[in-house]
Amino acid sequence: MVSPESHPFVRVVLLNFNGGRTIGDALRALVQTEWPAGRIEIVCVDNGSTDGSLEVIELEFPSVVVVRNGENLGFPGNNSAMRELKGVDFVALVNSDAFVEPGWLKPLVDRVRTDRGIGAVVPKLLFADRFLELTVKMEGDKTQGTKSAALRGVSSNGKDVFTRCHVAGGGGRSSDRNGIFEWLADGVVIRIPETIGDGTGTVRDVVLELESRSNCTATFSGGSGEIEIRLSSGDRVSLALSVANNPVDVVNNVGSWLDVTWTGRERGLYEADRGQFDQSIEVGTWCGAAVLLRAEHVVDVGLFDETFFLYYEDTDLAVRGRGRGWRFVAEPKSVVRHVHSASTVEGSAIAEHYIERNRLLVVLRHASASDIFRVFVRHLLVTASYLWSACVSAVSLRQQPDLTRVHRRSASFLAALGLLPRSLSSRRKIASDRMLSRHELAGELGFGSGDSPA
Repeated sequence: MVSPESHPFVRVVLLNFNGGRTIGDALRALVQTEWPAGRIEIVCVDNGSTDGSLEVIELEFPSVVVVRNGENLGFPGNNSAMRELKGVDFVALVNSDAFVEPGWLKPLVDRVRTDRGIGAVVPKLLFADRFLELTVKMEGDKTQGTKSAALRGVSSNGKDVFTRCHVAGGGGRSSDRNGIFEWLADGVVIRIPETIGDGTGTVRDVVLELESRSNCTATFSGGSGEIEIRLSSGDRVSLALSVANNPVDVVNNVGSWLDVTWTGRERGLYEADRGQFDQSIEVGTWCGAAVLLRAEHVVDVGLFDETFFLYYEDTDLAVRGRGRGWRFVAEPKSVVRHVHSASTVEGSAIAEHYIERNRLLVVLRHASASDIFRVFVRHLLVTASYLWSACVSAVSLRQQPDLTRVHRRSASFLAALGLLPRSLSSRRKIASDRMLSRHELAGELGFGSGDSPA
């Protein structure tokens, strides 16, 4: 029999900012973790919540240690529980909208203990919902490329579930003056949460809100037969249809990596989980939604940089760790479910601002001079292309150009430039501590893109 004292001591940290119901659900799952009670400590760091969630936590979970930051420090608020690590072997970060399975911790600890060079290990992160699928076939004006129609909303039984849906293969969420949308292209799959409706029957009735940017025909399949609809440019229509009740699990993240533009990529994002990610592999970076960090890694590399606030703060810390010679792996035997973008809606103004600003900050802090030049010039060229497209579209539709994306990208660019002195100071410090060349570092950040075994 293995004694509890032989288990490493793990501190699990949850960050709360007006977490509402999800923080309670996350903690209820965490306290069921299969690990000796004397070798695990659950800490809730509160970023100045005002919704009463902190008071509920203190009342319902007396064993949880509460740390009050007093103000919203963003994701780096986790630092409050990571500074003093005496007696702690590993620090696990779990989002307040992530729900662990009882046996989630052991595979992570077992994996990281196989190699002292592993600084972080991540689980298989699945979306909290299971999803029903609709396949889309699009035929339209070839001059519009793949952008002939957009999905503006999804509802069921009068309830808006759009923020919990996603379009696989559509290029991600975007926004304009009318709000958030997802492009519909030929072959994309619309995924709708299984929990919509009353939970009975073999099909679910949903309503899709569609907007056409050009003359096109859309065919939806996945329910009771195929439904075809013809759209004229500028149409806004509501389409009622049924979806077969054959739910699938969908991957959120099984490790992360950076591409050549220093854009963070989530391995497996929006793929149906069919076991294709069930092998442990080395990855370039990691996602802070659920990760086990070796305490020695935290002491060696440091904490999250408060400049980032939201998004890419985990990527920055991972890049710093890579530069110090630490390795990261994904261990899919551990499973955690995640409500994606619960606190900041994907495609919203705040999300788009911090994602793009902070990507540029990562480039300034870590990339070569040639990469900095290339990435920043590319940002300007892409922004200019959005401006051109908006003007062309405005002329064809005889309306004022929609410059939402242009304004947001310009604001992110200027904000990154405003932080240039601080970024250059950090760059010098990081470079002095780094053990790899910039070329070696750039190569390792792409681990996981090719799915080679660890």
